[in-house]
Amino acid sequence: MTKYKFLILLILTSISAMHSQHKIKETFAETFVPFVEIYSEKGDLIGITDINGAISSELENKILISKATNLTFVNSLYITTSLSREEYNNTQIISIKRIFTELSEVVVTKPKTYKYLKLKGYFRSLQINEDRPHYFIDGIAEIYISLKSGKTKLKIISNRSFENKSVHQLSNTLFFMVAGVPTFNEFSNFKNLNDEYNLKTLNNSQTTILDKKTSFEKGTIAKVDDKVNLQLEIISESKPKIMKALGMETDYNNYTINSIYDSNEIQKINSEKIIYYKEIRSYNIKRKEKEKFQKVEATHEFFMLEKEYVNELEAKQFDYFFSFKKPSKFNERYWKKVDNQYYQPLPKSIEKYIDENLILIEK
Repeated sequence: MTKYKFLILLILTSISAMHSQHKIKETFAETFVPFVEIYSEKGDLIGITDINGAISSELENKILISKATNLTFVNSLYITTSLSREEYNNTQIISIKRIFTELSEVVVTKPKTYKYLKLKGYFRSLQINEDRPHYFIDGIAEIYISLKSGKTKLKIISNRSFENKSVHQLSNTLFFMVAGVPTFNEFSNFKNLNDEYNLKTLNNSQTTILDKKTSFEKGTIAKVDDKVNLQLEIISESKPKIMKALGMETDYNNYTINSIYDSNEIQKINSEKIIYYKEIRSYNIKRKEKEKFQKVEATHEFFMLEKEYVNELEAKQFDYFFSFKKPSKFNERYWKKVDNQYYQPLPKSIEKYIDENLILIEK
């Protein structure tokens, strides 16, 4: 009899959990928002909603364990929104407002003789170790894309680099640093995306991206105003990638990209049309077999400011993508004048934590 009572209680608990699941929805629309980042007031990334805009039971537990008193919801297409813990508990459907942009057309001519596309933009990247921001870097960079091979080169023009000295690395000799300028993932190109995944067009404005083997939904390509937005989960917790090298074991359990294109045709998206790019990566890493895993999360963003076709590489020395460049080097407050319609300041919780705990590397 006790066994049956326990079973009934378990079923009722499961039903209650399903009905109480939080979801993120666009204000004044029936659209649920996928891959929304959730941060605590301490600036740590608690987790990300799924492709249906739902906060999973696992993520709900992480929010509970975090004891956060304030939650911030971030997605590049939407205005950053914060809720107190009490507001969150009392709001099953959380509404966030989409960023509306003026319809515009930028015409950039591309004679056949040009060899490279030069994208000049503002970048920023944050690395979080064990729920504490460890490294932050932002700056102005130029990315050169070969129009023949698709290969890219990077030149950082200006940068601010910050470090949290109270956060420890794996050891005194082994460093895991991934904060830096992102390179555009191969699947930000429609042709590569179409080759790797099954694409199911629901209507003229949205396409669902499906895993070819499992048919699980992995992302969407949607028309937004006169732009196209790609959101794609490449690696997930349910199917992590395990890597072992240089005496280190890495459990790569999340890799999500979000890019916006200056195009109104889904089939024509590629790196030449990117005006905003973001990726989120999550790892569990350890140096020795018996050691505990250390959680590392990183976000990388690139906001396109200028676009130009050129025949020559205008720099003699280049930098590495995903490299934490130091020391800092800047002559003006470039972070105060980012002319990109999708730019938003960092969540206030992260800004506050950086101001109070990270040190600008000057030498």
